[in-house]
Amino acid sequence: MALDSLKNGLKERVRACEDWWFETTRHVQTSGLMARPPASKVVGEIRDSHIYGPVRVANAHAALRDLPLGGTQNGGARGGDYSRYTFIDMGSGKGRVLFVAAEYPFRKVIGVEFSNDLHDDAVANLKRYKYPGRRCADIEAVHADARDFEFPDGNLVIYLFNPFGPEVMERMLANLERSLEKHPRHVIVVMLWPDHSDVVEGRAIMRVYRKTRRHHIYEAGERP
Repeated sequence: MALDSLKNGLKERVRACEDWWFETTRHVQTSGLMARPPASKVVGEIRDSHIYGPVRVANAHAALRDLPLGGTQNGGARGGDYSRYTFIDMGSGKGRVLFVAAEYPFRKVIGVEFSNDLHDDAVANLKRYKYPGRRCADIEAVHADARDFEFPDGNLVIYLFNPFGPEVMERMLANLERSLEKHPRHVIVVMLWPDHSDVVEGRAIMRVYRKTRRHHIYEAGERP
């Protein structure tokens, strides 16, 4: 027990140092857990939303380097053309993953958040954000309910870190399917530490690309 406690304490300190370095070098504040907001402080309805907790930056990078982007011989992201894709973080919170994604040359980076307070935090972070390694010039924070979000045209990378439960997930995926029927294109869904990957796998349009201990990646449509 003492050894486990020591290991956990060390992991927490390492994580705290990683968070401090990321936020200091980007001039943002994205750390800290936040409980589910009250119904009066969201767009739409609470439904099965989860608490806010920022992802570990290294885990987000590992997933984004593993994407099945077009433009490669082996289908992997190494050497792939990020500029053909818009990145969307569903349940983007204070915006941490937006700043991680901005270090890749995506066409655009979008964060969708239904909490008033978290959206305001993300907007404030966007105003402060500065980093020499930034490669995407267009970042947008959208205040919206994931169930009603209209997906933009073009190839998409949709990122989820357990922002909500199966009810909202089903509604979001149904919207995505309708969008793909109207405008067929390549869509990638990447889930970190997924609680509801079975919901994604249950959609006929989705196929498994890769599963690791930390992330699952699915895709629909043809790669460019």
